[in-house]
Amino acid sequence: MSTRILEDIFQLTCDPTNVPQGFHLVPLGNDNGQQTLTIDDIDSAILYQLTENESLTEPFNYLNNCFQRCQKHKRLNKNKKELESLFKEVDRLVIGYGLVMFQIEEFAMNGDVTAYIALILQRFDGYVDFMSQIIQRAIIEESLEDLLNNFFPCLLAYIKRPKYLFDLNDSVCYNHTLSIFELFVNFKQVAAIFTKIPGFLPEGDIDANQFENQTLLGPILKLSPLDINVATKNYGDLLDRSPSQTNMIDESLQTEHKVVIDRLFFICDKIIRGSVESRTDLIVYWGRIVNKNHLRRGDHAAQNKLASNAFMSNITVLLVKFSQPFLDVSYKKIDKIDVNFFNTLNLFIDLSNETRLNSDFKEADQFYDDHRNDVKPNFISDCFFLTLTYLHYGIGGTLLYEEKLSPQIKRLEEEIEKLKGASQSNPMMANFIGMKLKQMQKTLGYIKSSKDAMRGFFSHRQLQLEVFDFICGASTFLLRVIDPAHQFPFSHITLPLIPDQVGVENVDNAEYLRQHAPVPFKYYPEFVVEGPINYALYMSHYSNSPIIRNHRLHSFVELGTAILRCPELVSNPHLKGKLVQMFSAGAMPFTDGSSGFMMGIFEDNPIVNQNLLYALLDFYVIVEKTGSSSQFYDKFNSRYSISIILEEIYNRIPLYKKQLLSQALNNPDFFIRFVARMLNDLTFLLDEGLSNLAEVHNIDSQLNDPNSINRSENTEDSEEDLHRRFADAQRQAKSSCGLAAKSMTLFEMFTKDIPKSFVTPEIVDRLASMLNYNLESLVGPKCGELKVKDPEQYSFDPKELLKALCSVYINLANEDDFVKAVARDTRSFNVDFIKKAIDILGRKTGLVSEDYCKELFVFAGRAEKTRSAEEEEDMEYEDAPDEFLDPLMYTIMKDPVTLPRSHVNIDRSTIKAHLLSDSTDPFNRSPLRLEEVIANDELKQKIEAWKASKKADKNASEI
Repeated sequence: MSTRILEDIFQLTCDPTNVPQGFHLVPLGNDNGQQTLTIDDIDSAILYQLTENESLTEPFNYLNNCFQRCQKHKRLNKNKKELESLFKEVDRLVIGYGLVMFQIEEFAMNGDVTAYIALILQRFDGYVDFMSQIIQRAIIEESLEDLLNNFFPCLLAYIKRPKYLFDLNDSVCYNHTLSIFELFVNFKQVAAIFTKIPGFLPEGDIDANQFENQTLLGPILKLSPLDINVATKNYGDLLDRSPSQTNMIDESLQTEHKVVIDRLFFICDKIIRGSVESRTDLIVYWGRIVNKNHLRRGDHAAQNKLASNAFMSNITVLLVKFSQPFLDVSYKKIDKIDVNFFNTLNLFIDLSNETRLNSDFKEADQFYDDHRNDVKPNFISDCFFLTLTYLHYGIGGTLLYEEKLSPQIKRLEEEIEKLKGASQSNPMMANFIGMKLKQMQKTLGYIKSSKDAMRGFFSHRQLQLEVFDFICGASTFLLRVIDPAHQFPFSHITLPLIPDQVGVENVDNAEYLRQHAPVPFKYYPEFVVEGPINYALYMSHYSNSPIIRNHRLHSFVELGTAILRCPELVSNPHLKGKLVQMFSAGAMPFTDGSSGFMMGIFEDNPIVNQNLLYALLDFYVIVEKTGSSSQFYDKFNSRYSISIILEEIYNRIPLYKKQLLSQALNNPDFFIRFVARMLNDLTFLLDEGLSNLAEVHNIDSQLNDPNSINRSENTEDSEEDLHRRFADAQRQAKSSCGLAAKSMTLFEMFTKDIPKSFVTPEIVDRLASMLNYNLESLVGPKCGELKVKDPEQYSFDPKELLKALCSVYINLANEDDFVKAVARDTRSFNVDFIKKAIDILGRKTGLVSEDYCKELFVFAGRAEKTRSAEEEEDMEYEDAPDEFLDPLMYTIMKDPVTLPRSHVNIDRSTIKAHLLSDSTDPFNRSPLRLEEVIANDELKQKIEAWKASKKADKNASEI
């Protein structure tokens, strides 16, 4: 019976007269004419098969089949004790020779490790048991390293073959490849030394884009729908697909990617847990990759010279998964993350060129040199900070790349349309143009596929939830670093860190703020904050964003509030600008009118509701200076976002309205500074917006009148030039009118509830002039120039704007100083304009009530009466000496002061208004604070005496 079993297991016979089909005849080499196979012959029989039988073309497959048949006979004869030794010997020899074949490639005839691997990849399920036994034998015989060193480099070489695309398109190959990795690392002894296999870490210094091709884990770590070959195959063939088809593709790839990520995490987790060395090596590997790829966040990065989005995003997601256990909602392990991590012997993250949160390179380097900690960081700290790094350069680089695709697509589509037109007008160039068109259309399909794949990736809510949960946990940790005691969230953090004693002139003093910034937070690389903010802002545009309906969102909002409330934390105003843009997305109501997804946090979270309003008002002022060449325009976007938030919290949350009224009453200097900035912006934006609308109107008229266009290509008014100017005017009008409309809304709200703050001497004249000038633009003789086609596209509603302007007049109508300021504006004030506005709003459009019209009419009468009185007074004082006149306003000074360095006399209200926007002497640009000006009582007495004498003379003449 044993002979029959052995012959069946090995498919061998010693009887040359009876060779069954599929069997091999094996000569035993003895002289006694033996024709049966015994247990003693197995070794020599196998050796013959592997080394001498030329007809055995797949020796490893043969051994695997022998192993499988042996297992089958074991099951069939499991109760026969007499056969146990036979099966044990068969297993010993078959498994042993299987191991030898990976250790000594030339051992077997037709031996080829790559061929063995190809077989395993094709039929993994049929080889898994045999390979498991081979690995166990290698562990027992202490030859595991030889097995790994021969097996995995060959596996890598196989899947890297030319013209062989290893990606999600080949499900059999990639699935079996992952299964091989899983099989090996499931043995702890393998995982412990896995990182020592040649090719795990690259040899020498390689380029950023080579890690995914030249390292052992590289090919499997880039298995993603973001791989361009996967994107092109799945999305490229159906560029005109329906939304339902797109959703089906998205869901299919998302499901597949989720499985891949889980399997990759299993592999990496086994390596992490294998040994201290394997854990360190894997962190080093990921660190080297991200250090080489900092340019992924560059504006003009050469994508083909950097690691792929698929590769970097996968690693980011894996690191997020590793970070989850110590950032769960209990925060029981948050104290394991070292707040002084960057002071330690950090070997993994290159900070040499990293901008710091609020310190320069020299100061940061000196701090690290003075406080260097020789204790090596723990894995939790390494993993956490490496994840933050990848959030910025990994997935953060991917979302930046996606944002650049839309302009590329638009430009390509425009060029394709131009080429199609050129082809029709120039038949002689048709062939050349056709070839170029074909290439451009191929490129367009390629880019559109990439964009579709990225949209599918970022709309995968389950996967992105994990990323944002990490961000929420990281936000809590960063607040812990900011907390002077480093005890948050287990103890309360009190904001602001610096008491609100910083004056108007110091609030944006970079040096002052840097000196008072918390340590070590000020020395942290900027990306620890920038990465989370960039991600959250980008993801807020997705309808199924992980940010919406997320119970941990409060952590992110708390950190954002702290950064805005404490200007010493982050010196980069652009980051704060992105933060308020993110908050504005969370404040905006949903399409059904319900409150924005952050409004509940704005209302209920104590850290937020106690600090957000002041933070927004403060940043509204500070953002005047961004430090960039475009700072004049940068501020408008940030202030637009702040205006959205202020409008929503003021109208929907009573607490914030109460806080705003309190600020205006109890902190007038602070609030007036905010109002002054609002007024500056609104004045500029309305002027810019209405001027550009007039430009749109005039150019559109020319374009629609062929006789008005000089078609000479060499003149400024050529048709092409007109189209260019028309597009520029449209773009600028849309931007300015949209921003102005939101600012006007705030003015309308605040002047109604806090009128006193808008009639201070440093504000009131400028406000009145702005209102009068824009009223003239809307209803005056040139108002027809504002008529444009489709005004909604410019966010321009002239009737609503007119109503808002007139509402401000009414809101301040009971303030005598405002009425006088309106009347004093001799350049633009005209009572007829107010009357015309009443006619438009009341009789023609019915936008306002009869009472509204009456209030406005009464105000117009008061202003006109005041104007007449002001004119009489001006005539009385028209011969005033020059020394009595304000050098900027050319009006008689009421409270003259002398500037300390230029020694110029100026009215206190004038210099106070100037310092709200510019903390310098307007006559020599030297630094100036309001406390430094010197009251000129002597000049004040002279002016009052002169005015008294003029009145006395007038009274005498009347008698």
